[in-house]
Amino acid sequence: MVPHSLYDVLWGLGPLPLELRLAENRRSLTQFMESRVGYSYHAHRQLLLSAGQAADYIYYVENGLVRGYYYDMEKNTQYTVSLWDEHSFITEPNSFFNKQPSELSIEVMPESTLLFLSGQHLSEIFKAFPYTEVFSRCLMLQYIAYHSQRTRDLISLSAWERYLALLRKQPQIEQKISKEIISSYLGITPQSLSRLIKLNGHP
Repeated sequence: MVPHSLYDVLWGLGPLPLELRLAENRRSLTQFMESRVGYSYHAHRQLLLSAGQAADYIYYVENGLVRGYYYDMEKNTQYTVSLWDEHSFITEPNSFFNKQPSELSIEVMPESTLLFLSGQHLSEIFKAFPYTEVFSRCLMLQYIAYHSQRTRDLISLSAWERYLALLRKQPQIEQKISKEIISSYLGITPQSLSRLIKLNGHP
């Protein structure tokens, strides 16, 4: 049985067409999805997608945390650009929908529970329930909104303000990932983050 929170999030996307507001259609869709949605628990860090691969799956974070990062081979440095927590949908959209090699790597953090759906199974859902294609548009808009806000934060907020904003949004983040990943997401070095905390005190 797919955890109910997945459907809560799906039904909360919008605006949804009339077909997806009808209880009978929702029941049929739920039953169809049950045999196609996979489940995985990750006790350790694990790559879900490596740069250069095509994204074959879309993931839903039931519990835990997932990050997206770019790797600079010349500098041997990872740049964390996304941190997805509970009830987030994850993929690299251009790679997943257009079957292009991904430039992004996606890594799940320890103690995370994910649901996942392959591109083939998603196509089966769209074919059986054509009105569900609205979900792909909703997810693309969410992805665009996330990274638009991320860009604005990097431009308009100081590193300390970005740190405070991250803690407000994800209060348990420091228990889930290392200071190195957090500082990478903030766009600063771990040493700079330590100095900021020492100067301002831990929030």
